Amino acid sequence: MIMLRLSDDGIVTLVVFGGVAVVAGGVALVNWLLTRRRRRTYEAFCLERGYRFDPARPGEEAHHAATCRLFTEGRGRRWTFTIAGTSGGTPFTAFEYRWTTGSGKSSRSHRIGALLWTLQRSLPQFFLAPEGWWDKLAAYFGGQDIDFDDSPAFSRSYRLRGADEGAVRALFTPARRQRFEQFAEQHVCGAGNELMWWRNAALPTPDAFDDFLMEGERVRSAFTQD
Repeated sequence: MIMLRLSDDGIVTLVVFGGVAVVAGGVALVNWLLTRRRRRTYEAFCLERGYRFDPARPGEEAHHAATCRLFTEGRGRRWTFTIAGTSGGTPFTAFEYRWTTGSGKSSRSHRIGALLWTLQRSLPQFFLAPEGWWDKLAAYFGGQDIDFDDSPAFSRSYRLRGADEGAVRALFTPARRQRFEQFAEQHVCGAGNELMWWRNAALPTPDAFDDFLMEGERVRSAFTQD
């Protein structure tokens, strides 16, 4: 038998590391239980509604990278809870997506709940999001921000970017800009036949899912009605 003699400092170190391991394990267990509960709730909801549910779609984001720049950012990209179905005659795919940017103490985790549609029209590549302080700073130092002199409220509220500025300007007609002034704080992007809208939050629970679809449909209809 091998006996180990530890100093008081060694014992304290073991206790500290052991405590950290227990806490980390406890957090991981809680997260696993919550994820399992969410998965089962979505499964039951989709079975009742006739939707398709996938707990995860590994690598799915790569198929939509041309539509949304978020899918090429950071690391640890995970396309998780996915609900596919039809609402009001329109097929949709709702999903939760997570990724991490930065490193060390500067690392930051991101999560969105999104809706993806296939349209009967072709869109220029664009990315529209609320304009915050960092966006204004980026634009000041030369970052793209497509503004409209005749829509100051829209230009103050949103940062609009796109590969073909002329085509993006043509897409965002005065009527469409006015609708987004009324909606406020929307995140939407598109390219080709795909349109995507999202919230900076988890995919909503089943009891809030219809409201989520309705809010997304308002955005989708803005691009199907000229």
